[in-house]
Amino acid sequence: MSGFSLCACTNAKRIDPAIEIAQAPNPESLAAFDGNTRTPIGWEEVLKRVANANAVFVGETHDDASAHRVEHALVNAFLAAHPKAAVSLEMLERNEQDAVNLYLSNSSTLEVFLATTKSRDWAGENTWIPWYQPMIDSARISGAQVIASNAPRKYVSIALREGYEPLRALPADERLLFEVDENLTHDGDWLRLRELMVEMHKDRAEKGETGPLEPSDQDVDYAHRSQRVWDRTMGMSAAKTFAQKTAVIHVAGGFHLEQRLGTVAQFSRVCPDAKILVISLQPTASAEIEEKEIKGADIVIHTKSQLRTAQK
Repeated sequence: MSGFSLCACTNAKRIDPAIEIAQAPNPESLAAFDGNTRTPIGWEEVLKRVANANAVFVGETHDDASAHRVEHALVNAFLAAHPKAAVSLEMLERNEQDAVNLYLSNSSTLEVFLATTKSRDWAGENTWIPWYQPMIDSARISGAQVIASNAPRKYVSIALREGYEPLRALPADERLLFEVDENLTHDGDWLRLRELMVEMHKDRAEKGETGPLEPSDQDVDYAHRSQRVWDRTMGMSAAKTFAQKTAVIHVAGGFHLEQRLGTVAQFSRVCPDAKILVISLQPTASAEIEEKEIKGADIVIHTKSQLRTAQK
């Protein structure tokens, strides 16, 4: 997720990912809510809004198997409405685009694709095939594109440790693999990163770990510039595709999309006329929505709730 580990994954022992997603609730049975009115909505309304948008952003918790089942349904609905659209994934990096294209054109096997991208265990052991591969296969069947949208981790690490100057000095072919924001300021992204880092420092203190109680502004600056490489690269990857009059659905960790900042903000800066829909997949079984879950999303879906709270 970011240079200082924003991943929401856990290290707990899990059942087989294929069994886990097969046992996940049917998306139609899940509690869904309008992010603006806070009222329940049915699955048919969710799909209607997905079809009416031309830029959909879906925020997941990476180790939530149920969220991946929902994503499959959302991608299929989007591709049904926009058959030649693009599926953009945080989980694939720009230097892996050739491997993606070879697989989509049936010029490469799944095993070669997995070996080339080293994706098999992306969200935990043996998670890729049951959790992420179905979205790629739906795109291949539809004739849609799959965008390896993210920046390779090594460039994000350079941004964290050394700043942007070493990135700007790289050869032109490497510069194509990531984006640098020339207008980096203490904006909303900086503020929410600081809030998150304050909470992380508090958690460490409660566990008895030594260190400062709060991050310094410099600490936040370092995290911000590395996180921005990720978010700007993904946002621009989606935007460049959208500029070709191609509808796009982008799947990423939820933090990248919260408050319509991060990746969403980078995309909308260059695609202000896009009909954007932000969907947040929350790993809760509650039949009621909490204000803290919304964070700018148009739709919030509780991925573990099998309670129907609205008519279709």
